[in-house]
Amino acid sequence: MDLWYFIKRANAKQIWQLIMLSLGNIRLLWPTYKATKKAVQYSNTYFGTKHHKNTPANAFRHAIWNWLIAKECMQWKKDENTVLKWTQRITAMHEKILPGDTLSNAMDMHNNEVGRSVFFKEKEHDLEKGLATLRKLTQESKKIRTLDELTFHSKSQLVHLIDPQ
Repeated sequence: MDLWYFIKRANAKQIWQLIMLSLGNIRLLWPTYKATKKAVQYSNTYFGTKHHKNTPANAFRHAIWNWLIAKECMQWKKDENTVLKWTQRITAMHEKILPGDTLSNAMDMHNNEVGRSVFFKEKEHDLEKGLATLRKLTQESKKIRTLDELTFHSKSQLVHLIDPQ
């Protein structure tokens, strides 16, 4: 994810909100950036370019992204609730600045939450275990077609819009 592309897409109000969010959590910016790069690397390794579309691979990328942000930030701030709140806020800001259509945004937000939920439940925060859990959830990802369908899936179920090929 190109940082400059992200910033260029934002309007003035969004840039201001991002600055204010970042200033309040300055120590978490670097680990968030590192986690973002790692999430893309893992997604590329496991799925190639399939994570660029709204497939199960994309669901994995969003979930591992949130899981990794939380893990990386825990090295800087030991309060799990604060870290998970930061993770939710910064990834929601990302979705706000780079919106897709309503359904794909809702799917992304749902899968982001799945990643945070898995992180919260696994107290050791072991990378291999987190990757394995999220890869298993990716294999079990459910296709949705409407926002209503999304409401029937728990925060432990990844969802996608396009079947893998």
